[in-house]
Amino acid sequence: MSSSQNKVLSFFALFFILMAIISLIAIQKLEYSASRALASRTAEVLASAINQARVSYSVNAAAKIRLHPDIHVQANYRDHNLAIPNPATFAIELGQSISRPDEGFILSTYSKYPFKGRKNSAGPQDDFQQDALEKLSTKNNVFERVETLNGLPVLRRAEAIFMKESCIGCHNSHLSSPRKDWKVGDVRGALDITIPLTADTDDVAMTVGYAYVMFTSFSGIGLFCMFFTLKRSNNLTKELELKVEERTLLLNELAYKDALTKIANRRYFDEVSKAMINDVDPILPIALIFYDLDYFKAVNDCFGHDIGDECLVAVVNAVSKALRQKSDFHARIGGDEFAIILKNVSKDELEKIIVRILDNIRLVNIPNEPTLSLTCSIGSSFITKFSEGTTINQVLKVADQALYQAKSQGRNQWVNKEFSTITVD
Repeated sequence: MSSSQNKVLSFFALFFILMAIISLIAIQKLEYSASRALASRTAEVLASAINQARVSYSVNAAAKIRLHPDIHVQANYRDHNLAIPNPATFAIELGQSISRPDEGFILSTYSKYPFKGRKNSAGPQDDFQQDALEKLSTKNNVFERVETLNGLPVLRRAEAIFMKESCIGCHNSHLSSPRKDWKVGDVRGALDITIPLTADTDDVAMTVGYAYVMFTSFSGIGLFCMFFTLKRSNNLTKELELKVEERTLLLNELAYKDALTKIANRRYFDEVSKAMINDVDPILPIALIFYDLDYFKAVNDCFGHDIGDECLVAVVNAVSKALRQKSDFHARIGGDEFAIILKNVSKDELEKIIVRILDNIRLVNIPNEPTLSLTCSIGSSFITKFSEGTTINQVLKVADQALYQAKSQGRNQWVNKEFSTITVD
């Protein structure tokens, strides 16, 4: 991609990111503003309904019941058979019945001068209610504030409750009333309504949904135009990058895997064996095994290299079946030379694995040459301890000496040597 194309792409990318940030901020503010406005309107309607219900109850029910000699209007009405709640108690219990505290929706009525029997429950319960009583007046009858309740934002709205003519007589004469000089129009308490600021209503959800749709649509159009403009010039670059990536993966695979047998190659073996020596906490005992096929040069000479390659693949598969799980390391380190590293292996287990390897190789069958039989010679170095200064070459030398001895003794067999720096020449 040319320098000018890079500049165009960078400009579009920065412009899109800026627009995305601005749009998301605007959408969030819109959602918050809509939620707060809706919550405030809902609280206003609820407050009006509660106040109307309380006033109606006071004028149309409580005031008339007081004229009856046998029925009482009082706060502790539950303790008497012929009693009904006074207007304040009616409003408090109505708010409690409507409230859903678990969802952040709470209605409560309170006063700066609660009756003595309700001093703990009907007085201001927190800073918001205390601040509301100080702010509310005949000129300012609403006090709102956004707060956090149970980790969620809520709108709290306090609306003043003014002394009505139907209530003043009771408040100025009742024995439990802490104040006796009430006048009509005095702020005698407040209705506190708490509403969660969540956009769970259809109108708000629809508004925010439209905003998101518009944002997504314009963003998609912008991105489409940007990529369409640069598409032709980018195609060649993308294809080239893809080919480079494929070649890189192939080269990395070839760097550590033998192309014919698909097991580790000599380079990978060198890295693993050196890491084994340098390991601070090696998993001992360890067996390092060398094996190669007996008279394999004659196989290539008599049957050809294609059959020879087929033999190598078959032998690797047979030996791999004789090993344990994936923790055993198997590598091709030469033409018909192979190496195995077994960690955390006992002598008995090592012997069983070697026997399986010898047997499996003897049983190898080459379909194109059924008369061809294969054997191998194996040498191993058994390590129970790495002394200070031990090198990988010393370990390899012991295994190589064991392989040489197996060949000199007639091949088709295994020789094991205990590794010790003292025995290494």
